[in-house]
Amino acid sequence: MNLQPLYELRERLESSMIAGVSLIGDDFRLARAVEQMEPLAGVSPVFRLVYCFAKAALAPDCADKCGAVLDAYSLADAVLCTQGVVEAEGEIEEINLPKTSSFHSNAPYSVIAPFLRLLDSNGNGDRSKVVETRQNHPELFRDYRLQDIFIKGLGTAYGLADSMEIWLREEGDDVVPLLKRDLDPKGKKDMARRVKIMESIRGAKENSYYISLLDTAEKEVREAAIYALRHDVENVPLLLDLTKAEKVGCKKAAQAALSFMETPESLDYWKTAVKKKPGTVTQFLSFSKSEKISDILAEALETMTERMLSAAKEEKEVSKSDIDAFDALLQMLKGKSSPALCQWYRRAAQKPVSTYLDGLIATGHTPVRFFCPYDTRLYLNQNIRRQDVRKHWGMAWGMAFTRCLAEQLASFIFFSPDEPLLELARELFEDVGEDFFKPAFVSALLTQPAKEVYDKFSSYVTDPEREGSASCRLALVQVLQDMHFNDGEKNYILSVYFPDDLHKESHSVGRELKETLDHRWFEPFISGILGKETESILKCLVNPKDPFVCDVLGGYFYRQVMESSSVTHDMVQALKRCGWVGEKFGKFLVDAVKNNLFANTNAFWTLYSMIYTAPMTDYQKADTAEKIIGLVDSGQVKINAWHNLKMIQWCRELRKKDT
Repeated sequence: MNLQPLYELRERLESSMIAGVSLIGDDFRLARAVEQMEPLAGVSPVFRLVYCFAKAALAPDCADKCGAVLDAYSLADAVLCTQGVVEAEGEIEEINLPKTSSFHSNAPYSVIAPFLRLLDSNGNGDRSKVVETRQNHPELFRDYRLQDIFIKGLGTAYGLADSMEIWLREEGDDVVPLLKRDLDPKGKKDMARRVKIMESIRGAKENSYYISLLDTAEKEVREAAIYALRHDVENVPLLLDLTKAEKVGCKKAAQAALSFMETPESLDYWKTAVKKKPGTVTQFLSFSKSEKISDILAEALETMTERMLSAAKEEKEVSKSDIDAFDALLQMLKGKSSPALCQWYRRAAQKPVSTYLDGLIATGHTPVRFFCPYDTRLYLNQNIRRQDVRKHWGMAWGMAFTRCLAEQLASFIFFSPDEPLLELARELFEDVGEDFFKPAFVSALLTQPAKEVYDKFSSYVTDPEREGSASCRLALVQVLQDMHFNDGEKNYILSVYFPDDLHKESHSVGRELKETLDHRWFEPFISGILGKETESILKCLVNPKDPFVCDVLGGYFYRQVMESSSVTHDMVQALKRCGWVGEKFGKFLVDAVKNNLFANTNAFWTLYSMIYTAPMTDYQKADTAEKIIGLVDSGQVKINAWHNLKMIQWCRELRKKDT
């Protein structure tokens, strides 16, 4: 149907309204447009109505020309809107969409906008809004358009790229086609992240793709592609070739990938490397739990032990290279407990072998000291790499061999509490003695009832006259420093950090005790056997659900505060955790005031804040505040910056609220 007359009529009506309806009788163009509408008027009732309205507006006797013109124009415009079409010239082309099962959501712009702004600012924006959206609307992240935004944002700063990498991994196979699209093998870190996400999702299924990248990939992308080859054991020959051909980071990536393989060829490679220069492969084998790797280390340790024993017996100085090699072998023992390795432990721990190794002399006639992962906090906190420890701390830092071996065994039980290591710890404690108190104690905490643990080990730390009690107390303190009560698990947890030099991070390992600590431990704990670490350790050992522990430790913390010079936030929190709430906590604050523990410059505001946030009812807060007001008014105590009127008014408000 030709609607051109209707278009022309609407146009003329609009012009007439602009010119003024008083001139409509002289508008011959409008009159002609109305005449052209007459044929259409017979086709449809709505067209007839438009025609009638327009014709009425032209009539000389029309009483309401404005109304007639508006009616005609509105109806004509409405009809034409229903007839609208959208079209463009040219051939139809298919959109190159990725083959993915991700859906197309109807998320409003207000939801997507925070992501776009964050990417535009390179991650320096309101991340909380983005994280909140991720938590509350995870379904939106299945929209391939949003996934594509994240992929393009993998190069952003401020840690945002790390979050996006995690989110993309959680989306699974759907994001893989998007990751592959536009992936630049010669790109930078953002492109390497694409490969890492892909291989974490697909593993060996994309092995041919990883290999194809090696033709052109460079730097970070090449490293990521090489490391991804670890998923398929068929890649061993290729990886061996890469360890020879590649340099620096890419060679390291090939070695790291190879550490996941257990074929005759890969084991031969590690055997040669461990024998030739163990320090160069420590980072690759440190976290391996392979029994065959364990046997390779056992053989290397036997050889090195013989070499060290020979030097010790002849009282010769040991070269730095030999010390570094022995130290490197010790660092690789985590998670390994093959029979051959356990046999080496037994031999090295027994006297006179351990005595000779304790007496090793380095160049310059200084005692040889070894480094233990259990004490890595010392250099991790200083941001010092393992290989730089000696440079910063000197040969004096470290441990003699026997103590290092015991520390190693204790930390390895944390890392992997396998039965051979647990049994080895018990055996060495029985055969060798107090030197192996620590690994045996850790083993017992993880596997034996609380009563048996106390009965067997308490005398070693509570009897000061007992030989070796000082070293046992030191070991006890070190174990307790890694212990805390977990409210969620309702038990005590041992947590240790292990440095991962390969990935430049630390792994946190937590182990739950077999049973909560025997109550008999707490009396010697508060009596001083833990030394200067007592307070910090006991704060972590509070079990809010155990009335006995809360009573003992609450009383200890109270006495410590009263004997100190001021009330600290940490001690207040410890008392609250011990159940010091209500009137009991109010009495504590009054006693602290009587002992003049609020004597600092801002004493009033510190006290006011403690009462305000105290776990008490409004009545109890008012009662506590009034008692303190009485102490100040009577002159018994003096509190800096005291606001008497403010305290009185506050007490009145508290009383009103309570009623």
